Amino acid sequence: MNSDSNILKPEEYLGESYLNKERWASYSIQADLVHNFFPLGEILEIGIGNGIITEILRKKYNLTTVDINPCLNPDVVSSVDDLSGLPEYKFDASLCFEVLEHLSFKDFSKCLSELHRVTRHYIFLSLPYWGYTFGLKLKLPFLSVKQLKFKISGLKKHKFNGQHYWEIGKKGYSLKMIKKEINNSSLKIIKSFWDIDDPYHYYFVLKK
Repeated sequence: MNSDSNILKPEEYLGESYLNKERWASYSIQADLVHNFFPLGEILEIGIGNGIITEILRKKYNLTTVDINPCLNPDVVSSVDDLSGLPEYKFDASLCFEVLEHLSFKDFSKCLSELHRVTRHYIFLSLPYWGYTFGLKLKLPFLSVKQLKFKISGLKKHKFNGQHYWEIGKKGYSLKMIKKEINNSSLKIIKSFWDIDDPYHYYFVLKK
């Protein structure tokens, strides 16, 4: 569970350093994923942040929010590693965007288990993905957008920065290892990717 020093103040979520261009791209990707895979239903959102995604999704879904920080006024004050206050299989889908890295990696499988327990169908995750990024985005008339991209990772050891205990792409946290942990949790990865517009995050769509 997060310590008090690992919790941002509400106003920090609205600062220029937090709401950068890549962050807005992340919100767009998150919303598109949920809308494309799950058109209607009851959704659990873990980690409110500044509430932008919360407000977008509440226009369409029956949304319940969970956060460890009571100052953000979530529906339920709790950590993702202990969702015992929520009933089994209550939610059609659960969202956990940019949350799990704020807990020790030893709790990763436990968090996945908790998400599995309260969810009926889909789980949407995003996690930080460190690396030296190279990419090109092409937008041509009458054609879909094309991305040419690659990332060099695994060269740097992670040091706790007051927020993240670990990140994909750091030494000891390869993408292959993360995918293996997910597969071991009885969840099926049906989509996974990173995007040039938001190269720091890796996205997963999981199905029970």
